[in-house]
Amino acid sequence: MRRSLFLAACLALVLVFVVRWQFPDDRSARILPSLPDTRFDYTLTDFSALFRDAEGAVELLISGPRLEHDSAARVATVFEPAFHIEPEGADWQGRADRALLLREAEETVLEGNVVLIHHAAAGEVRITADRLHHHARARTIESASPVEVQHPGSFVQAGRALLRLDDDILEFSDHVQGELHPGRSGPGPDPGHGRGHRQR
Repeated sequence: MRRSLFLAACLALVLVFVVRWQFPDDRSARILPSLPDTRFDYTLTDFSALFRDAEGAVELLISGPRLEHDSAARVATVFEPAFHIEPEGADWQGRADRALLLREAEETVLEGNVVLIHHAAAGEVRITADRLHHHARARTIESASPVEVQHPGSFVQAGRALLRLDDDILEFSDHVQGELHPGRSGPGPDPGHGRGHRQR
C-alpha cells in the first residue's frame, strides 16, 4: 500500500515537471500578441510647427496651408511653405512650392521656386534655386543644382552651392560666374568702382 502510494506520488511529481516543461511559467518565454502599427497617413490644414535642436534653440519654423504625411516613406510634405531657418542664429527665411520633412534623415528638402533671404547689415542676401537641402545635424544648406545669389549691386550664379550656417560662409562650385561690385549698395552705375569681376 505504501509502495503504491510512493509510486503514485513519484508519478505525479514527474507529471508536474513534464507539464511545467511543456508550459513554462517564465513570463519572458510567453508569446505576446503583436502590438498594432501606429504609423498612419494623415493630412493637416493650416499647418505650423517649431523644431528645436538638442540644446533647445529653435532651428526651424515652418508653416503652410496643407501637410500630407506618407507613413511608408516617413516623409511629410508641406505645400506652399513659409519657413524660417534658425531665427535666433543664422536667420534665413523664405518660401517654396513644397517642403519635404524627412524624419529619418533630419533633413528638410525645399523644392520648386525656392527663395531664401537673409537680412544682413550690408543689405539683403537672396538665394534662388529649384531645390535646397537643409541638413539640421550638419548645420548646412546645400544646392546640388543651379543656384543664384543676389546681394545689392552683385550676383553670383553657380552649378552648386553650400552655405555653412555656423560661420555664414557661402561656397560655390561648378561653372561659377558673377558680377561683383564691392561697396555698391544697389543697382545702377557705380563711378567709384567701375565694372565688377566675372568668374567662370
